[in-house]
Amino acid sequence: MLLLLVACVEVPADPPPGPLDFVNPFIATGGPGFRVGSATPAASAPFGLVKLGPDTSTGGPGLGALHCSGYYFPDDHIEGFSHTHMHGVGVPALGDILFMPGDGIPDSARGPDDWRQAFSHDDESASVGRYDVKLADGIEVTLSATERVGVHRYRFPDSIEDPTLAIDLGYTAYGSNLGAAIEVNVPAGEVVGVMTNDDAFGGSFPIWFVAVFDTGILSASTWSEGEVFEGAPPESTGSEVGAVLHLPAGEGRVRVGLSLLGADEARANLEAERPEDLPVESTVADTRSDWAERFEGWTIQGASDDEAAIFWTALYHLQLMPTHYGDADGRYVGFDGAVHTAEGWNYASDLSLWDTYRTAHPAYDLFYPEDAASFAQSLLAMRQQGGAFPRWPVAQDEGGSMLGAPADIALADAIVKGVGGWESEVAWPLLVAQARGEGEYPYNARPAVTEVETLGFIPADLVGASVAWQLELSWADAALSQAAQWMDDPDSAAFFAWRARKYGNLYDPEMGWFHARYSDGSFAEELDTAAWADEYTEGNAWQYLWLAPWDSAGLAELLGGEETARARLTEFFELARAEGPLIGPPGYYWHGNEPDIHAPWLFALWGDDAATREWVRWVRETHYHNDPDGLAGNDDAGTLSAWYLFASAGFYPIAGTRTYVLNEPAFDHVRLPVPGGSFDVWREGEGELADITLNGVTWAKPTFDHGELRGGGTLVFRYE
Repeated sequence: MLLLLVACVEVPADPPPGPLDFVNPFIATGGPGFRVGSATPAASAPFGLVKLGPDTSTGGPGLGALHCSGYYFPDDHIEGFSHTHMHGVGVPALGDILFMPGDGIPDSARGPDDWRQAFSHDDESASVGRYDVKLADGIEVTLSATERVGVHRYRFPDSIEDPTLAIDLGYTAYGSNLGAAIEVNVPAGEVVGVMTNDDAFGGSFPIWFVAVFDTGILSASTWSEGEVFEGAPPESTGSEVGAVLHLPAGEGRVRVGLSLLGADEARANLEAERPEDLPVESTVADTRSDWAERFEGWTIQGASDDEAAIFWTALYHLQLMPTHYGDADGRYVGFDGAVHTAEGWNYASDLSLWDTYRTAHPAYDLFYPEDAASFAQSLLAMRQQGGAFPRWPVAQDEGGSMLGAPADIALADAIVKGVGGWESEVAWPLLVAQARGEGEYPYNARPAVTEVETLGFIPADLVGASVAWQLELSWADAALSQAAQWMDDPDSAAFFAWRARKYGNLYDPEMGWFHARYSDGSFAEELDTAAWADEYTEGNAWQYLWLAPWDSAGLAELLGGEETARARLTEFFELARAEGPLIGPPGYYWHGNEPDIHAPWLFALWGDDAATREWVRWVRETHYHNDPDGLAGNDDAGTLSAWYLFASAGFYPIAGTRTYVLNEPAFDHVRLPVPGGSFDVWREGEGELADITLNGVTWAKPTFDHGELRGGGTLVFRYE
């Protein structure tokens, strides 16, 4: 008998999934109507210029509002894969330099009608640093990206008789290109080009690319304004420009460097970040490593898989914008059109400030102060080079979207929270001058400065959206008053504190709402409190009633005292719960927009912390899901994502101040990286909340100061 000796070899178990494995880039890529999330599943490095991913449709032109990021999950066709996208914004933007592979794309092709393909979500996947899809003709597309370089791999099955690739420089998400040029070098396997995006937000900018085809190009044609040039002339120019490349069978590998400075700079970025032909998996691994560093210091315990996906995707979405527009050597194009160099910081634009000042910038200031310093220095550079602090900067120009002075609040938040590494002492007098209306400003001058200081409010007969303007500018003044104390400017602190409280003059005690008031002192006679009106912006009287969280005591007094204020706030949320999620804009609490997203924390500021816990929990459970419809509306460059991070951690910032308002953590344990250490939030026990301790001290107040977070610490919620 033969005895077989079998050694027992222990097979190592697969490692448990880490935070990056839970990230679901498809969250918020869908949503009906006003609940569209406008996220993109594009492959991207943190704050990367290149966000390489699909632009989709139902087989033809679709509603632009559903394609602000180029991608909409309910679609079933792909127009192509463009290299730039925004995340979670409400206007179609970017979508530059579109590539699309196919089988025998005709040389006469000159737009997506000639090459779009169907696809199935069953054949699609996205993860951190990677996007994959199989097109209807069987071509397998894999995309990855570094900060300034897109990496493509196309696998052509044997059924593909003529592997081709279209490059369209007339395509943008907004659909407008002011001029382009393309040059194909077949022997070298290179394509060089430029296009000028006329962005929906306002302004325009050129973007150059250099594409290296590591598997070569067999032949090519170009087109310009409808005319086809077989054999690809040295250069084709016009507003509608592109190329059709015939590629070798099997596999196509392409590296694409981008720059706003020029073709040589695009090549330099390519050489700096992806200088050689490597498997696309190598780029994926490197980019995931970059993201892993961004997730260091973060821990959650006690979350379900869906909750973990929502949380970690929120942290990922928070860092897709703003966009680093500088080159690898630090050079960038400023608002003056000249080339400047950022030394020791990253020049960033695409700042959705009206949204992000509320949650995203406080998150950067607390968790990523080095990035916060770069964003602050970028805003200062825009003021120095363009003449004013912006509201919605896009690429190298001011977009002019929305209202208020959100840059003031974002910068004040950085100042009061001690963010170093930027020239706050240079920015401060410029902030004060612009806020006081001193001098001439090419954009973003405050309206009706004299009237606010004499009449005490912004008159509706002089300024549209007067209530929204007044409430937003009062918040900005309050933030500047806080910052002035840190900048040792007592005169400005007193002045801005005085002017901040002018918002109360637009409260009509007879009607009980903030609404339009005219230069003669009279209020408008009619008001539909649940309908959009010209005196507000993207909202109504209910939603703007709470837009003074920085002055919760003063706001409660206007409303008739804390008890009355709580009752009205309760009514607001109960009406929202009864109304339920809508395809159109809600009449009551609207989590898919910004003016009232802080409202749940007003309960705690008005003496009812249990109501804050209840309604924060309701918002989390109602408006955040692990699916393409997973947000209540546009993420607005990470604003709603940052809201979820704070709400899950158990505290929420009042932007422009050092104050955080408590709620309770969503999970058993949340660890957060803060300057000087880690901050741990714990849930202990079950039942009703018994007490809270902050850094070992029993805490009975609804708020705490930023200083309690610096250096690390512990916040414990004990239940029994």
